[in-house]
Amino acid sequence: MSARRYDWVLFDLDETLFDFPANEALLALLEQIGLAPDEGLIGEYKRTNHALWEQFNAGDIDSHSLQSRRFCTIGAAADRCPLELNRLFLEQIVAISRPLDGVLETLAQLRQAGVGMGIITNGFSAPQRGRLQRHELEHWFSPLVISDEVGVSKPRGEIFQHALAALPHISRERVLMVGDNPQTDIGGAVAAGLATCWYDPHFNEALCQPTHRIHHFSELANIVLG
Repeated sequence: MSARRYDWVLFDLDETLFDFPANEALLALLEQIGLAPDEGLIGEYKRTNHALWEQFNAGDIDSHSLQSRRFCTIGAAADRCPLELNRLFLEQIVAISRPLDGVLETLAQLRQAGVGMGIITNGFSAPQRGRLQRHELEHWFSPLVISDEVGVSKPRGEIFQHALAALPHISRERVLMVGDNPQTDIGGAVAAGLATCWYDPHFNEALCQPTHRIHHFSELANIVLG
């Protein structure tokens, strides 16, 4: 029997391993295409984007529809193709995004201890894979399950089952899901029968009932290694 408490850790990506600097990327995009950072234009984009993501996570639209529609207003203002703007925005995300504090050190510690690591993330392939590749981390994670590629999003159970099916034949009690979102990460993993660790750097109210709760990423090593 392993001395570790968990043999595998499945991570969320956005705001768990990496930041997702959407505001900075949007401002960089507007500068890139020669538009002033108009508050009305930005506000309209954010409202549209939020509504489309809700539809996407509910399974009402696909990723192509989301990406082709969310930049329509900005595209009209700049006389640019919305899908081209989406591509440029995601490129800015990859360029600007960085691992969160303590992530690289903790991942290295877990890897050195022989802990298996995977990712389950809601998002698009380009920025998710692009950020891991940019920081030479893509080979640290297997499986890498991206909602855009498998056609189902957290918190739905199918995406967790997809990841679990790719793991060796080990007990679910030896697998830990780590994420910052109480509903999609923690709630979805609990429903899938997994132990959970809520990464809560902002000391929020108890919005879920995880197995573990950490406020700095470095605290994860002691939980996993026991």
